[in-house]
Amino acid sequence: MLTTLSYTVSLLLLVALAVDAAHAETGSAACAVCHASIFASYMRTPMAVSSGRTGSGNFAESFEKGEVSHAPSGIRYRVYQDRNKPSFDFNLSDANVPIQGTRLLEYFVGSGTIGRSYLFSIDRFLYQAPVSYYSANQRWDLSPGYQDYDYLRLTRPVEPACLRCHASRLQPLAGTLNGFADPAFLEGGIGCERCHGSGEGHIAKIRAGTIEGGAGIVNPRKLSPERRDSVCAQCHLTGVARIDRAGRDSATFRAGSLLSDYLSVFVWSGAPAEMKVTSHVEKLAESRCKIESGDRLWCGSCHDPHSRPTLDAKAGYFRSKCLECHAVSAPCKASAQLRARSENRCVDCHMPKSPVVDVAHAVYTDHSIPRRALAPTREPVSSKRVLNPFANSNASDRDLGLAYAFVVEGARNPVYEARAFELLMTAVAQQPNDIPALVQLAHLYGYRGEEDQAIALYERAVRADRAQVVAATNLGTYLIKKGRATEAMSLWSDVLARSPGLEIARMNLALALRLAGDIRSAEQTLKGGLDLNPGATQMRRLLNELR
Repeated sequence: MLTTLSYTVSLLLLVALAVDAAHAETGSAACAVCHASIFASYMRTPMAVSSGRTGSGNFAESFEKGEVSHAPSGIRYRVYQDRNKPSFDFNLSDANVPIQGTRLLEYFVGSGTIGRSYLFSIDRFLYQAPVSYYSANQRWDLSPGYQDYDYLRLTRPVEPACLRCHASRLQPLAGTLNGFADPAFLEGGIGCERCHGSGEGHIAKIRAGTIEGGAGIVNPRKLSPERRDSVCAQCHLTGVARIDRAGRDSATFRAGSLLSDYLSVFVWSGAPAEMKVTSHVEKLAESRCKIESGDRLWCGSCHDPHSRPTLDAKAGYFRSKCLECHAVSAPCKASAQLRARSENRCVDCHMPKSPVVDVAHAVYTDHSIPRRALAPTREPVSSKRVLNPFANSNASDRDLGLAYAFVVEGARNPVYEARAFELLMTAVAQQPNDIPALVQLAHLYGYRGEEDQAIALYERAVRADRAQVVAATNLGTYLIKKGRATEAMSLWSDVLARSPGLEIARMNLALALRLAGDIRSAEQTLKGGLDLNPGATQMRRLLNELR
């Protein structure tokens, strides 16, 4: 039998060995060394498989329904396996010149529970594929948003912000919009550090023997309600607009911090929030359950991020969660037949699956927990509504101005445009080097036709950060109208080095080169664009004119 002393020595030896092994690993693999059983269970959850190399993992797409046609554009897609590598063909035979080609689906995004989107890369720049897989009917269809295009689009950029809630340890190329090293991310899925803080710091504390005050691991359940909820809200709170606070980057948020210190989230006044893919936090906040329970109810009340109930156990598992608050003494009022038909699943009636406004062909659980299922509605844009900070957080007028500017970009509205303009004028006067505020105020000046003011603000923004590709593209457009063609072409060339798929900058550059008499460079610029997107009809037309 071990004495207390020898047991302690043996335990320290085991910890030291585990730490050495973990130190040799990286990312969540390091956590698996010491937490093998938890990690094995976690690896079966949707969070753990929310991204990766296509073909990896246990989920398998069906390619039987791999034909997709889009009538408005006349494009036909075909998704298939090419030597165990999923790929898609595109064919636009109705064009004057037949347009066709192939792209390899390199990465997936999404666990497959609802569906998956896919990414491909060209010269280390990442783009979203126009086709996605929808699990409910096991078929391929257009990716969210692509049904609105009446042309072939193969250059929708995938920025780091797009991947942050799906993948871990991203490898973006500094100064680019959508450039990544190979691989684009070192760890598929949501890693342990997203919810538990720095694994490197944890290992360092153990190696140094300084764990008396805590091992440097965040346990969300032990945090204050605001910090606890921030862990989930970093990816599951959408709102109408998410605005990084001045001088902060929400990408640097770490578990244990307050999300509201990094960004402001705004929602509309009045009407309930529209159902979106990641609106779980705001929908839960609308529920009577949350209103009456307060901080006692949170995501972890019903969900265990480390495990997922089996399909057979799912109904009983979530019913037991409901009964923790709703006593059996208050029986369900539904008929016995209805309850039997749903196997007594509370969520069938009170958390119905509903369509979302940002993804077609998919339904998501309504976390507002309605007493009766309501028909989904989309609130029309109304100037009577105002934007409010979610949960009454302290958001600055500058953040509110940026939120209204974001709304205006989606749908021009003179009332919101005026609000954004007034707020951002004040913000820029107070903080002259606030790049997001400079760029958005320049956009608003452009809408008003006040080009000189827009130029001045764009120039300030681009001087401070050359990676502001949209600002640089717009600035070039104004400069060339002022006869400053050399400066405009320099800006557009730089933009294309940072985001080759930005077709507006490419067309502008080609036209400017033609006017300057450099026909060969204009042709090369257009050819580069057509290599990326053969369906860019305006580029093809201009190239034919040059020839």
